[in-house]
Amino acid sequence: MSEIDVFFNPKTVAIIGASDKFRFGYGTTSYLLNSKFKTYPVNINSDEVLGHKAYKNIVDIPDDIDLAIIIIGNEYVLQAIKDCVKKGVKGIIIESAGFAETGVEKYVKLQNEIERIAKQSKIRIIGPNCVGVSNFHNQFTTSDMDFDNAPKGNIAVIAQSGVLGNIFVDWANSQGINFSKAITIGNKVDIDEVDMLSYLNEDPETKVITLYLEGTKRGKELKHVLGKMKKPVLILKNGRSEIGSKAVNSHTGSIAGNDRIYDAIFKQYPYIFRVDNFYEMFNIAHVFATQPLPRGKNVAIVTGSGSLGALACDQIEKQSLKLADLDDTTLNKIKSVIPNWVSIRGTIDLGPSLLQTFIPSIKAIFQDVNVDSVLYIFSIPRVPLQRMGSFAIDGIRAQLHVLKQSIEKNNKPCIIACFGSRWTFDFVIEALMHSESKLTIPVLTRINHAIKAFRMMEILNQSQLHERR
Repeated sequence: MSEIDVFFNPKTVAIIGASDKFRFGYGTTSYLLNSKFKTYPVNINSDEVLGHKAYKNIVDIPDDIDLAIIIIGNEYVLQAIKDCVKKGVKGIIIESAGFAETGVEKYVKLQNEIERIAKQSKIRIIGPNCVGVSNFHNQFTTSDMDFDNAPKGNIAVIAQSGVLGNIFVDWANSQGINFSKAITIGNKVDIDEVDMLSYLNEDPETKVITLYLEGTKRGKELKHVLGKMKKPVLILKNGRSEIGSKAVNSHTGSIAGNDRIYDAIFKQYPYIFRVDNFYEMFNIAHVFATQPLPRGKNVAIVTGSGSLGALACDQIEKQSLKLADLDDTTLNKIKSVIPNWVSIRGTIDLGPSLLQTFIPSIKAIFQDVNVDSVLYIFSIPRVPLQRMGSFAIDGIRAQLHVLKQSIEKNNKPCIIACFGSRWTFDFVIEALMHSESKLTIPVLTRINHAIKAFRMMEILNQSQLHERR
């Protein structure tokens, strides 16, 4: 078992600084004390926290402790760590801030001392200046977020920023994107992105890894671990500009480094992909997590809007992909079910007949040997959908069911690009949740993200084919 595993599957937990007052750390304390995880509150000023016996010091707890969570003022953290060493704790998460990220000399020295103790004692430490970890498969979290009904998935996220890590998860969950693990590493006094990438590379619950990186102190080790990855890793690296680089240093005290060097490193390895923003990162991760890899570059576009189909064609060319050239058998099958005025040259524009003609058309498209992946652009406005009522709901659910069957039967990826209001997006997501597809088809709101995902998947497929030769 990896020494990192204690952070995700602890048998016993101590919260140093546990409090029943509404302030930072209250959510963590409240959740863990009422969870299945054996948790001990430590508070020097209280005998009881939220109805549970509290201890003045971690050494007073009559049980071995796997994981300690420290949520106290920075001036008390060093002594708390020494107490953890004395207790024989296996792992520590320091959520407290006010260390090297401040740039103040005495706090930089304080962080250096914590680092020295970590190396000397061999206790593994996450932080400081973070919100720790979340394991969505066993419902363990040290973050201050609502975790009672958090869905589990197969995407992991590593972020230096604690708050941003929580924001990532909140936004992604609202899009139907679910996680296996979330890790915020803060100032990285000990455990960093290198350690977590190595761990997640072997984690059976994780299929795709996303990394928000501000900088690294272990360039050679990072390069080595990226070369060993067996899963797709999507990296959002900030600090590209001089202003951004300075902001990184003031946030977590990281060394941003020359962005061109990072870019060159990322491009060396087939499983590593750089993204431009976190929307793109999680949208593409969702595609990797749910879809088979395409066998080639040929993308079929099914749409109800010729204009949106044309925009998708521009993105296909930009990403060096190809618009699928359907064979005559496929074209004849589609022509047999659509009105004679509907155009199917290039993109498959089913127009107003989309609900009635989609299912036979999509079956034929997936079976076409010239098609490697399918983009379905959903663009029915809110008002017509509402007017159609149950007819629209039943029709969309039937479409999604056939899409799922076609993906599995033909082993080809499909992405839905949804255009319209938030109501329309929620309508499609709701249909997915109540259909047999169960959110296994990614729904994006940006065509460029969908096409870029197909391109990255095609690159990865070619790399895997090369490895097998």
